[in-house]
Parts: sequence; structure tokens; C-alpha cells
Amino acid sequence: MAGCVGIGLLPGFGLRSLPGQRLGRRSLLSLSGCLLPGVGFSLLLGFGLRLLSGLANYFAQPGAAAFLIFIVLYKLGDAFAGSLMTPFLLKSMAFAPAEVGVVNKVIGLWLTIGGALLGGALMLKLGLWRSLFLFGVLQMASNLGFWWLAVSGKGLMPGLVIPAFDWGFVKLASATPVDGGLLMVIAFENLSGGMGTAAFVAFLMSLCNQRFTATQFALLSAFASIGRVWVGPLAGVLAETIGWPTFFLVSTVVALPALWMLWWLRAQVRALEADPITAPAAED
Repeated sequence: MAGCVGIGLLPGFGLRSLPGQRLGRRSLLSLSGCLLPGVGFSLLLGFGLRLLSGLANYFAQPGAAAFLIFIVLYKLGDAFAGSLMTPFLLKSMAFAPAEVGVVNKVIGLWLTIGGALLGGALMLKLGLWRSLFLFGVLQMASNLGFWWLAVSGKGLMPGLVIPAFDWGFVKLASATPVDGGLLMVIAFENLSGGMGTAAFVAFLMSLCNQRFTATQFALLSAFASIGRVWVGPLAGVLAETIGWPTFFLVSTVVALPALWMLWWLRAQVRALEADPITAPAAED
């Protein structure tokens, strides 16, 4: 240890090796072994201080705890119904795998992207709070579409035939008929989900201080994922116990607490709509 201290202090005092002398390999290894733990500890300490500063900055704002509860609840109803969408369509409704795949994964993907773009455009006129509320209502209503499908069955609406295609990353081997009711329900669910996600991400970003964006957004995203992680097992047991129609009604009711809480927090959410560039930055 004394050797480490000595080697570490030599450069600090401006000392150099004597002319014609060089540090041997053992000395260099000893020097590296002394410096690297210190550098690692400094980086770890800096990361910890940055993390704690980011958390302290977030919880210093008014309504921080209430916002976290709302973040958990906002996508809960959507996650509740979506966690069992594929088993419901394949096993209960007996749709063909190719039919479910092309509607839910291909058409649904593009509709989700379109919903996010539409939601972003509407947010410019509606503002953050009204967008969260309106898109949350649409997300909740989309669960009723699956309830209607479970009660009415398939074949009630005219469908269409998707021709075979090969896009490289996805391929449909043969033309596939698609049920009209399935297409309508999936389209509404993905459009409303994309719109809700656009408003929700904007809400999360509005809660982040520019100095701690990565830390705070990671924290908020972790809370947002709680519903998707923990709802699945409960939803499966519930669906088997009460049946599919009642299950989708329950998933609709589960979305109501988030809307009630959003109404209760309307003043705080509207305050977040201030331009972050003109708003004064919080102290580090």
C-alpha cells in the first residue's frame, strides 16, 4: 500500500524518473492496479450522486407522488385487455393464425404508428391535459370492442381478402380472408393506443428536468411498465373465472381510476404545458 501511495504521489510533486531510468513492467502494473480502483470508485460515486440528484429533483416538484400513481394507472386498462388479446382471438374466437397475424401485427403496427402521428398532431391544438383525457377515453372504449366481439362472434360484418405478399421482413404465403369485425376492433384499438401513447410519452417528458432527463425518464418508464408486467397472470386467472365478455367489461372499468385521477390533477397537468424553454430551469 505504501508503494502505491508513493507511486501515486510522484507525479503530483512533479517528480520524474532519473535520466536513463524507466519504470519497469512491474512498476507500471503496480501503478495501474493502484489507479484503476480509484477511477472506478470515482465513476461509481459520480453515477450515484447523479442518480440521487435526479430523484431528488423529481420529487421536489408538486404532485410528484400523485403523478407516479397516475403513470401506473393510465395504461392499466389497455394492458389488462391487451395481455390476453392473442389467446382470445385464436382460442376463443377461433380466428386463423394467419388472419390474426396479418391484422394484429402488420395492419395493427401501421395503425399504431398512424395513431401516434395523429395524436401528436391533435396535441398541438388540444394541449396536454385534454389530449390525455380524450385519448384515455378512446383507449377505454376500445376495450368494449373486444367485449362486442366476444358477445356477437365473428362473421357479422363483411370482410376482405388480403393478397399474398413478401416484404422481406414479413411474408404472407397465400391470400387470407379477414373478418370485418376483427379488422374494425383491432383498427380502433391500435389507433387509440397510438394516440394515447403519444400523449403519455409527452406527459412523461414534461415531468423530466432537462438536466436529469435520462434518469427521470427511466424512473417514470419503469413505473409505466408495472401494469404490463404484473397484470398478465392476474388477467389470465380472471378471464378463466368470469369469462371473456365480463373480463373485457372489467378491463374497461379498470381504466376509469386513471381518468378520475387525471381530472383531479388537471391543474397540475395544465401547468406542465408551459414552454420548457422559457420556463426557469431547476437548480442542480
